[in-house]
Amino acid sequence: MISIGFKKKNIKYFIFFYFSFTFFFCWSLIDDYGVTIDDHIYYRNGENTYFYIKNLFLSFFDNQIDPSKFRADLNVLPTIYEIFLVLICKVLNITDFRDIYLTAHRINFLLFFSSLIVFFIFCQKIFENHFVSILGITLILLSPRIFAESFYNSRDVFFMCLFIFYLNSMYNFINSKNTKNIIFFSLFTALILNAKILGYIPVLIFVVLYSYNFLNTKEKLFSEKKIIFLFFSLTFFFIYILWPYLWDNPFGNLIFALKNVVKIQQDIILINYYFGEYLPSDLVPWHFRLVWFLITTPVIILFLFILGLVLFFKEIYKKIGSTLDNKKDFSQKHFMSIFLFMVFLFSYFILIEFNKSKYGGWRHLYFLYPIVIYFSILFINHLLHNSSNIFRNIIFIFIFFNLANCLFWTMKNHPHQYIFFNFLTKNYALKNFDLDWWGISHKASLEYILKNTKKDKIKVFAEGFTSLKDSHLYLESSEKKRVVLTGIEEADYVIDSKMKRIRINNYMKENNNFKLIYELNIDGQPISALYLRKE
Repeated sequence: MISIGFKKKNIKYFIFFYFSFTFFFCWSLIDDYGVTIDDHIYYRNGENTYFYIKNLFLSFFDNQIDPSKFRADLNVLPTIYEIFLVLICKVLNITDFRDIYLTAHRINFLLFFSSLIVFFIFCQKIFENHFVSILGITLILLSPRIFAESFYNSRDVFFMCLFIFYLNSMYNFINSKNTKNIIFFSLFTALILNAKILGYIPVLIFVVLYSYNFLNTKEKLFSEKKIIFLFFSLTFFFIYILWPYLWDNPFGNLIFALKNVVKIQQDIILINYYFGEYLPSDLVPWHFRLVWFLITTPVIILFLFILGLVLFFKEIYKKIGSTLDNKKDFSQKHFMSIFLFMVFLFSYFILIEFNKSKYGGWRHLYFLYPIVIYFSILFINHLLHNSSNIFRNIIFIFIFFNLANCLFWTMKNHPHQYIFFNFLTKNYALKNFDLDWWGISHKASLEYILKNTKKDKIKVFAEGFTSLKDSHLYLESSEKKRVVLTGIEEADYVIDSKMKRIRINNYMKENNNFKLIYELNIDGQPISALYLRKE
């Protein structure tokens, strides 16, 4: 086992220090990030579900309460994260929206940090190497967009965290089918199915691969029939319990919900700025998410990922030959590699083929990022055991300088890491792709206005796709009273986050009624502009 200069008894202290420092340092940054245009909607959806559950329970003791009127407000989309957030806010009596948003950010980060620990444990089981496992965590942390969104992206990063929990529980289940492992694997299977419709891809792939590899004879199938029955029973039970929308009609509502989730996604039409053109989200090319993945992922990770895939194909090709000849099953570790590759491949293919409306970069596929990191460190692990010292040192020097560059960029541009493009593409991408599709930069613009004007009432309008509603709710109470959200006709200040709407666009650069007074620049490119009405 590689200990990179540490004695075995000291490795555990290094790991503890690494995670402790990461936690407390990141915890101190939570207040720095803005909020997304979806946060208020998500919270209200969670609140509606909370009121339904509460009144349904109370109706058992008071027949004057009719829970059906609360059920009418339920959103067809699952609200696992939102219910948890609302419950915490109700228990702690958190009512101010700034405090609610900060609570959401803290929960988001706690889940992300927990997933890092679980991913470390998972990598330890696969690679049995502390250095490789820590490097895997570091690659995630030093991916600027993932790092930034770990504080506020309660959809895609949340789903990525659940996927990591799912992977670890899957590996435990494959290795030991005791009651605890079956329960946890069923729970996390239900969670990823409930959280996003994309969760059906890894679950179906697992069922097919597991049946092929571990249930490929009548004897094996018979010996595991009780385990299979228990797994499916618990999974359906958890799906039902964790999705209140299903409670009054489980199967009918599930089918209706899945159909409508797809329809809702397809019906959302936004404007993308893609390769220097404004395109409706239903007309962007098939390569949209692939390109976004390539331009926003650090080059070192792309490099390692490609080498890891090459190594995987080489190993699996040999393994398939010996497996077919000797009628042997794949080992648990090879099973995991095959599973992860197929999830990555099929997820991209299915979204390319069936997802009509594409927007938001590749964030809907963030759950695939642990797979990217997995194959990256698969190559690193191979390198440590099967290469000369000179070649190994060259690769590690290359890795070190690339990660150091990512760290420097992350610190320099805090808290706007959501604008990151890798060094091969940033000069072009910053001018020809969307920058701030969620309105996170509104926080910086509002802070600039509040700092530089003494007026008691400041009328502000947001030009473009993103509104100021959530960012306004995120302000301190005294600041909320000063800022008044208006239309452009009455506004003293206009914030332009560069995201176009489908219909009306005011083209602030050409608007003679306003003058530019401030720009938020990242790598020399303005991502948000602030205009003041001329006297």
